[in-house]
Amino acid sequence: MVYFQTGRYEKNTLYGMAQEEDEKRKFILLLRSPTEGGIDQYHKTLESGGYNPVSVPVLKFNFINIDEYSDRLSNLTSYHSIVFTSQQAVKATQEVIQSWKEGKQSELAKSLTCYVVGKATSNTARQLGFSPNGENSGNADNLCDYILLERDESEERPILFPCSNIRKDTIIERLCSKGIPVEELNVYETVHRDEITDEIKRLVNKYGKPFAVVFFSPSGVQALKKNNLLDI
Repeated sequence: MVYFQTGRYEKNTLYGMAQEEDEKRKFILLLRSPTEGGIDQYHKTLESGGYNPVSVPVLKFNFINIDEYSDRLSNLTSYHSIVFTSQQAVKATQEVIQSWKEGKQSELAKSLTCYVVGKATSNTARQLGFSPNGENSGNADNLCDYILLERDESEERPILFPCSNIRKDTIIERLCSKGIPVEELNVYETVHRDEITDEIKRLVNKYGKPFAVVFFSPSGVQALKKNNLLDI
């Protein structure tokens, strides 16, 4: 049984119930990132239904172009706003400013209008002192609609868009087509984790074949296909 959803992963850890009774429950493999710093609703719901959910990392993220990103962020008055479409972009920002003096960090958050996609990204940006806008937009296309409504037509400064090496074109195309300048910078790269093969084989040896596999992105399908695991 296979299901598809939307999600991303970062940590190199397996997540699931630790009780011995896990082996008696139907094993469900979730190719996703677990919830950080809170209750994992996927696990909670599946566990309450008598299943044994285990989340396994598919992707890992490496920061890139951090020196250039630091230079851009240091020019506080050069940009009107910043757009975060993922938590990883916010974490790249944290990587830059964590060495700054507290006053400079606060000045950055106050000087830039912050736009985000999703509540998780919003919460991460808020931890850095930003006041996120557009968190309920749901996707980049809707966020562009929000920005176009909110942005002052007389504003000439560009939007800074820190993003992944595999980002979609939505933000760039939608905003630039309306005459809004956007400066894109890849601040992290998304790559498959090599460890996924051994981790899944260990889980299968322990729990047997999964009752269901849930894919949260095309990356999960690609990872299993690459490692000849689609028949698990």
